Amino acid sequence: MSSSGVQHDVPRRWRAPVTRVINNLDPGCLKTSDIVDLYGPLEPRVTFGVATGRLHYTYRTPFPQGSRGFLYYRSRPGQAACAGEIRFRVVDVGSPSASAADLFASGRDLLDYTGYRPWRIHLTQLYTVQRYDPIRRLLQSQGLISAAQEREAENQLSGVSLAQRPGRSTIIDTISDTFVIRLPTSTIHLAFTHAEGFFPSVSPGLRSVGWRGSHETVDASDAPWRVYTGEVYDAPPYCQQAANLPILILVPPGYAVVRFELQRAQRTENYCNVKEGEVVLVLRILELLDPLGPDGVPFRLPEGGDLAQTQVSHRSWRMPLDRARKLGIITPSSFKILEDLYLRERAPVEASSTSNAQ
Repeated sequence: MSSSGVQHDVPRRWRAPVTRVINNLDPGCLKTSDIVDLYGPLEPRVTFGVATGRLHYTYRTPFPQGSRGFLYYRSRPGQAACAGEIRFRVVDVGSPSASAADLFASGRDLLDYTGYRPWRIHLTQLYTVQRYDPIRRLLQSQGLISAAQEREAENQLSGVSLAQRPGRSTIIDTISDTFVIRLPTSTIHLAFTHAEGFFPSVSPGLRSVGWRGSHETVDASDAPWRVYTGEVYDAPPYCQQAANLPILILVPPGYAVVRFELQRAQRTENYCNVKEGEVVLVLRILELLDPLGPDGVPFRLPEGGDLAQTQVSHRSWRMPLDRARKLGIITPSSFKILEDLYLRERAPVEASSTSNAQ
């Protein structure tokens, strides 16, 4: 009798899980020996200094093929104590003579599942999720987090309950930062790190917000307006009332780069329930990341971007300042940042790149 098909009788050799070792998260002191490959297992084991933990890419999804490079700590001067993040810089190791600094400079940050935002572990998660304790201890041992910063961050996060932990929220470190959302929106959750502290997940009334632009005629199409959507069919579709029909149609949302701004209302017909001259919080769309519409015609924003609109009235979305303060979106420090940018001497509105988009 042939034994060629008796595979199950052959004992399998046990293999010890591969543990990647990280001893440095300082981007200014990297060595080629700090390069790790995260591709393979669902949650790769990584030893940070002397403690071992696991890294998570996204729900039930391993790190993508080619995830070889440097884990590093990224922060910016003047940010709140609990602002900062761990990122992964993918590098091309084809040149053995290249230095770690050259590889890092020519590399690119690994993106998350959307393909538009950098994959990251935010500093607030390092303080609130136990599995990330090894990373936090390594940052402390390297002096990347000072004792004073740690005390202040722990104090700011001490009142955050389990239900309010950052989790899947989009965390905005500085109120003027750009970030990425889907349009049209369903409910989104944002969290803010202000100088006054960490303000956990809020849903700032951005439900059913989108953008529509004039249609560039193609193939004799006479549709004057169309709502911006994308071709992201793995995303939950947005239900929209079909024109002149008593039915709902499914609209795949597209991604866009946006930011909060302050604006003094000049034409009240552009807003709902706003007095002329009233200062309100608005959302500016700076870039459409899925510009080619389902009909094959690209969407085009005006120069400098355009304000997000409500899907019901197509007027500009706005939020009164008292509500923004109640939700923790606006604090004295964040108001000053936006006031200096958009209200003093009528600062010009300029489009921004996606380098700070989250």
